[in-house]
Amino acid sequence: MVWAALALLTVMGDAARAQSLTEDDYLAELPVVLTASRLQQSLHDAPGSMTVIDRDQIRRTGARDVAELLRLVPGYMVGGFNGAHPVASYHAPLDEYGMRNLVLIDGRSAYSSFFLGDTHRGMMSVLPEDIERVEVLRGANSAAYGANAMFGVINIITRHTADSLGAEAQVSVGSADLRDARVSLGFGDEKASHRLSFGQREDSGYAVAFDDRRLRVLDWRTDLRPAADQDLMLRAGASDLQSGRGYGDTPGDPERTVQWREWFLQGRWQRQLEGEGQLQLSADFTQEDYADVSHHLAYKKVLLDYGSRGQRANLELQHTLVPRPDLRAVWGLGWKQEQAQSRPLFYTDESVEYRESRLFGHLEWRPTERWTANAGAFLGDHSHSGTYVAPRLMLNHHFTPDHTLRFGINRSMRTNSLLEFAGDIRYDLSPYKLGQLRYWSGNPDIRPERLDSREVSYLGQFRPLHLTVDVRAYNERLKDGISYSEAYSTAQRVFDNLLDLTVRGVEYQLSWEPRHGTRLQWQQSFSELEWADPVKNDTANHKPPGRASTLAWSQQLPSGYDLMLMRHERGEMTWDRDERDHDRLLPAASRIDLRLAKHWRIGSKKAEAALTVQALDGDHLDTRQSFQFQRRAFLTLRLEQ
Repeated sequence: MVWAALALLTVMGDAARAQSLTEDDYLAELPVVLTASRLQQSLHDAPGSMTVIDRDQIRRTGARDVAELLRLVPGYMVGGFNGAHPVASYHAPLDEYGMRNLVLIDGRSAYSSFFLGDTHRGMMSVLPEDIERVEVLRGANSAAYGANAMFGVINIITRHTADSLGAEAQVSVGSADLRDARVSLGFGDEKASHRLSFGQREDSGYAVAFDDRRLRVLDWRTDLRPAADQDLMLRAGASDLQSGRGYGDTPGDPERTVQWREWFLQGRWQRQLEGEGQLQLSADFTQEDYADVSHHLAYKKVLLDYGSRGQRANLELQHTLVPRPDLRAVWGLGWKQEQAQSRPLFYTDESVEYRESRLFGHLEWRPTERWTANAGAFLGDHSHSGTYVAPRLMLNHHFTPDHTLRFGINRSMRTNSLLEFAGDIRYDLSPYKLGQLRYWSGNPDIRPERLDSREVSYLGQFRPLHLTVDVRAYNERLKDGISYSEAYSTAQRVFDNLLDLTVRGVEYQLSWEPRHGTRLQWQQSFSELEWADPVKNDTANHKPPGRASTLAWSQQLPSGYDLMLMRHERGEMTWDRDERDHDRLLPAASRIDLRLAKHWRIGSKKAEAALTVQALDGDHLDTRQSFQFQRRAFLTLRLEQ
């Protein structure tokens, strides 16, 4: 009824806008992307299926975090171990930390160095208002980026400072104690431009959960033109997250407030060479500090401390060359170091670290107008895991310039995290004269995870209908997946290569613009997970939804209004296992989000007021049966000079 009523309102109120799309809209090309191979490619030439979320879509959704935006990507499941730590997982819910997705922010990796390589906090370190677009490669991509790019790559590209000159201010207030704010100042000229932004996110999380959140983000970006053929980007930033976690009925994981802090420095220099060649040098450094201290609920004298510091340094050189019109290539080499200091996690005062050097390359060959061949490989030399190779081959057949069929095979890897390799977490029971109890233990003999995937995909652009269709069918086999075994006699958990499974399915996305100001997006995924051990197929652990879908309707209305309405739906599923396994099976659920905005001018300033309602159709369970996302409404006021 809600959809029908709003559709009728739109048709009646927008009769003046019933004209068809313009000729420019009709001739518009699909986006050029960078994420698939490190080359600038059209979606028809890219070696894989991609979803691109642009700045206009980001604004219209009313999303407060990057994880929320990924509801627009087929195959992604959005959750987290509580409301303060949102995360997105592709295809298989093997963990609730996002450690098998590679998240890049302007090329800088956003995963944690000290824990499991998780990305859920790193994704919160960039605010949606600072993002130009998000490119998501749906599928394995270690051939381009190495370890961690196993189930997909989320490439977050922030706005160029020349596109955000002037001042911006935004505030949001609403239910669930929601209090958001952001201010931004951009200044400069065509040779040097700068932007400083500060933002805050605050809310009380799920109902019946200890997961209040207060996030502060400070970001600086500078773009320079030292010469006509050169560009230099410099970024620095800091994030501070105070959040609740834990459970009132779990002695070893009590309710408490934890703090995560991160700061980073980043630089990227590019020089355009003859023809379409380019030389790029990039470097970044990230440090994060985590404070998490509480007492065991059953043994009050036992201190639970998971405090840590992680550091990552990265350096990379990349060269793009075009030796002839039908042949393009990119190659490069790099080095990184991951380091962690934490006596609670590693039972040593010394730093635990690994180093990795890498060599990568990709070749795009167009022997005829009907065929594009993409071949690439990544060679990594890891100080703990040894040498590994991740190759990829993709053939794209263009029936016409607007219709492409892709065939591909791919191998991706995930090297072990520092905790999986060298973790040593102990309970100090000396107050009870019981010595020390080792609770978690790393495994120096652990092997890298390996994902072998095959896929067939289709991309079609139906210009007379203003319709784009993207369909992907896949078969992915994960071997040597890392999980933990548990010795119940000692309560010790040991990381090992225990996961062996296959995920197969089909997903598609449609984008239709029937007239100016109207856009409909429809995406669905159908997936099935099968364990190599048949016994595991009878359990509820790691069960993906058999079907998940999102329908999004964006509509410009008269008098400066615009509307965004989204419906998310998923089948029964579970997230990762833990000691609360009985609480993990989630029933099928749906959610409707609405955003209505009004635009006007105050002198030379642009103004926007918006009402966003999440879970318009009522409360629903999220992540666990005890966690309920309640209907949430908030108002946003934005001023831009």
